[in-house]
Amino acid sequence: MFKKLSVSVLMMVMLLVIMVSTAFAATQTAGPYQDSTGNVNITDATVPNTEFMFAGSNIITANSVFDTTTFFAGNAITLDGVYNGDVFAAGNIVTVNGKINGNLYAAGSQVTINGLVSGDAFVAGSDLIVSKSAAISRDLFIGAGNVSIDGTAGRNLRVGANNLNISGTINGFVQSDVQQLTIKDGAKITGPINNRSANEAIVSPNATAPTVTWDKVTQQQTEEQEKQGPSIGSVLLSIITQLAFILVIWLLITFLTKEFNENTTVMAKKHILASLGIGAGFMFVTPLLAIVSFVIYVPFGIAMTCLIVAVMILGMPVAAVVFSKLLTGYFNTKMKPLLSSFVSVLIIAGAIIIIGFIPILNMLVGLFLAVFGLGFIWYNIIFTNRNLKDEKVVANDLLLSEHMTLEDKNEEDKK
Repeated sequence: MFKKLSVSVLMMVMLLVIMVSTAFAATQTAGPYQDSTGNVNITDATVPNTEFMFAGSNIITANSVFDTTTFFAGNAITLDGVYNGDVFAAGNIVTVNGKINGNLYAAGSQVTINGLVSGDAFVAGSDLIVSKSAAISRDLFIGAGNVSIDGTAGRNLRVGANNLNISGTINGFVQSDVQQLTIKDGAKITGPINNRSANEAIVSPNATAPTVTWDKVTQQQTEEQEKQGPSIGSVLLSIITQLAFILVIWLLITFLTKEFNENTTVMAKKHILASLGIGAGFMFVTPLLAIVSFVIYVPFGIAMTCLIVAVMILGMPVAAVVFSKLLTGYFNTKMKPLLSSFVSVLIIAGAIIIIGFIPILNMLVGLFLAVFGLGFIWYNIIFTNRNLKDEKVVANDLLLSEHMTLEDKNEEDKK
């Protein structure tokens, strides 16, 4: 299960990156390399770093030297030349003939690799061919229907596919989750082979490979797993992971960001709608902000994208911490402030995690929390002004008054 999960997660992440790069490229207007029919032909000796996104409705051919990360989106993409950076390519037919001095991220109906990749290769599609002339210096991650590997992988191979045929060289281990694994004549595999499949691997006597470890999966087992859904272990692991993440954010806010922590009580009570509005606005302008960042300078665009992703990830746990402040006042009368804050965030986090397992409702609540959390973060950045400070003073005075009243009441009870 975990082998299949790891491959699926890797492929999902890669496909998400490809879709984002496609969206970036699709926003570009017709550039100097595009003709009236939608074809893009790049044959300059070198391409300026300001030109790094290429989109065409039909054919894209590139045979130049690129000194930065490049993005390609089109129907049929053929990449010759040299690429001194990562390459992202999404299309119906993707053919890589050149040399990539970085990582390759490719998605398409038919992907063919004939060239050299100095880093890792992440490929998703219907059919993948790694030809005899191809060499991947590091790891090869694949999610495809049919895979044929005649070239060389410098390290490890991880595949999730229907059919996997290997006749090339794998200088590391093979981890496959396939219907049928076939190791053909001339294949050379140096590391262990772990194959999760309903069918036993077919290994040619003329292949150089260790014994295949077969994790047999029957059709009945597959159907039972689908009917049962997630295992109890995976659900518990998910709950523990989410809860731990929220508690880590709570600890950071409580002990390391005093100003931010003081703002949470005031804003949870008085500025929820304003935070929602700012969060919705941030969600709206985020794609434009990322595109503009890439246009200005690619490394800046990458840094800005990483920042946006980080803020998006922080949105939900920050929202949980903020809403826990609404319960803190109730528990303050029964326990110490720090303990009441901890109990409150546990209750809110638990409720959020439980809702996460309810279809439809989890999407709505997740979106609400993400928008509110983003808005709260930006509200703190933009509006930490005198008015907010005054509100905090009033709130602290009120809290002190309530605390003194509670102490007086306790004294009377003792008498």
